[in-house]
Amino acid sequence: MRRLALVLAAVVVAAATAMGQSSPSSLPPGNEAAGAAIVSGSGKCLTCHRILTTGSRLGPDLTDIGANRTPEQLRASLLDPDAEILPENRFYRVVTRDGTTITGRLLNLDTFQVLLRDPKDQLRSFTKADLKEHGFVQASPMPSFRTTLSPQELADVIAYLGTLKGVV
Repeated sequence: MRRLALVLAAVVVAAATAMGQSSPSSLPPGNEAAGAAIVSGSGKCLTCHRILTTGSRLGPDLTDIGANRTPEQLRASLLDPDAEILPENRFYRVVTRDGTTITGRLLNLDTFQVLLRDPKDQLRSFTKADLKEHGFVQASPMPSFRTTLSPQELADVIAYLGTLKGVV
């Protein structure tokens, strides 16, 4: 029975590898320029993220992501953004007494107020006493690129993000 389980596990790993779920080292070599074009264009990454002075402040700043993350971590974040969300990057949701829901990046939470940056890049301050409810959002607002990027495009984006080492 144990041998059967090991054989089945090997088959599952082989199937996942064949479906493009393999390690970053099995991706084709990435082209940094093509990755930069995807990040700033069709990938719509700068809608939420910022690189140097370009893009939004809603999501994490990517200016030094290549210095802080390995290619394997970048790949995991692109394919399964919900797997690891750093506490400082979790989104927060507030519901006002009139039922309006606002979700954004939490900037401050204390005894009396909630301060967040909304999707329009505006700072929003709420007094807790004026809220019907508030709390962290469990899922990442970032989409998975598992089905939208080809293996080559994924390799290109990872290659580009790997070059982002901060302001020199």
